[in-house]
Order: sequence, then structure tokens, then C-alpha cells
Amino acid sequence: MSNTKLETIQFHNQQLIVLNHQNKPYIAMKPVCENIGLDWEAQRQRIKRHHVLSKGAFMIKVPSKGGIQQYLCLPISMINGWLFGIETSRVKPEIRATLEQYQLECFDVLYNHFMPKVAQQFPNTISPEQQQQIQQAVNERVYRTGEKHQAVYSKFHQQFKIPRYQDLPASKFDEAIKWLGGVHSRSGLSDEDLYNLAWLYKVADRMRHHIELVEPALRAIDSRFTGAFYSMAYDYKYTLRQARKVIERETAHIITSHLTTNWNKVLPVIRNN
Repeated sequence: MSNTKLETIQFHNQQLIVLNHQNKPYIAMKPVCENIGLDWEAQRQRIKRHHVLSKGAFMIKVPSKGGIQQYLCLPISMINGWLFGIETSRVKPEIRATLEQYQLECFDVLYNHFMPKVAQQFPNTISPEQQQQIQQAVNERVYRTGEKHQAVYSKFHQQFKIPRYQDLPASKFDEAIKWLGGVHSRSGLSDEDLYNLAWLYKVADRMRHHIELVEPALRAIDSRFTGAFYSMAYDYKYTLRQARKVIERETAHIITSHLTTNWNKVLPVIRNN
């Protein structure tokens, strides 16, 4: 009993009850469920059924003015496992946003509280893969808005109060991508594949243009190919325009100031048409 110390941590105007038992921090689960809006009894049964969570669950007794209080607790190391085991699509719509907030930020708050020195030395920041997505989102914003890269990064650092984009907390990644304007899904094609598709578009559009020039002459001589050439000249224009949008989107990560000679021949055609 004397080895147990109760403290509270503020999290989004709510309190998390933390019990330090034998020098190890545990989270009282019932208050967490009530803060989110989850049914406590259903979650208690879920913890008991889970083959991993049940091994970490621990009943801790703490004296209070009203007598001995008992809390079913999980160690901090298991909180994310419990949180991310709850499917947001299966909870009531009115608590979905709160649950997602807990899933994104709760562990960071606890980590920084209990291990500030470790958190400072090894912050829970975005992964190398997420850093690449931030770079892509910045490139796409530059292309969309005409802003300079340095200006976008400067605004980004001010918005999230960080010295470098690599220092962005992992819990802020989705918010950061949204702030930048999003990242269009990449097709998985290499830049060489995209280069070939860009050239295919350029060739096809040039052919369509010349067909459009020839079509009136075929019509004048009442050629049997007039209908086909008319279709290729005008109906294909819409199809090519849609294809250009796809290629434009998928090549948005390519920075125009760093283009190779070959890209210089084709990418301006895609972006300026």
C-alpha cells in the first residue's frame, strides 16, 4: 500500500489517474473509458478476455477519505495496445472524435510526463517514411500555390512550434498533412515509369492536334475516314485532358528547379497545358 502513489495528469481538460506502484506507472482504466465515453463494463470484459492485456492488468488498492478505492489498471506500455484495439468505426459517432484524439496523443502525454529526459533525447517524432510524406506534401503545396519551399517550411515550423520538420511529433502527423493540403496517393510507379507516361501523353496530344488540322481537309473531299478523324480530334481531347491530370498529380513531387534535361522537355507540357 505504501508503495502506491496516486497522481493525476491533465489531458484535454480531463484527468488521467496514474498510480505509481512499486516504481512502475499504471493507468486507472475506468476513468479513461468514462472520459472517452466508452462503456466501462464492456471494456473491462475486453481487457479480461485479451490474452496480452489480461496479463498486464492489475488491481491496485489506494486509501482515500472514503475508504479503500480499487482500480483496474494497465501499465503505460500497454495503453496504446488497448486504445488502438478499439475500432473507431464501431463506437458511437458522438465519441469518435474523442477516441481518435486519445489514440493520437494520449501515449505522448504520458511518455513526456514520466520520461522527460528520455523524451527530450529520443522524442516520439515522425518516422523516415512520414518525413518523406511531409516533403511530398510540401512539394505539392509549392506546385499548387506557387509559394517558395523555404516559405512553406518556415510557416510549417511556426505552425507546429518546431525547429525542423523532422521534429514533428508523431501524434501531429495527420494534422500536419492536412495543414499542408494533403498528399495525393502515389501509384507505386517509379519516376522512370512516370517519365514514359508523360512522354506518351505528349506524343498522343501532338498526334491528336495534327489530326484536328487534317480533319477539315478529309471532310472537304468527303473521305470515308472523316468520322474517325473527327472522333480522334475532338472526342479524344477530353480523354487526354483527364490523363494529363493524373500524370500531373503523380509527378507533383518532382521539383521543377531540379529537373533533368529530359524532364524539362516534357513536364512543362504537362503542367502548363
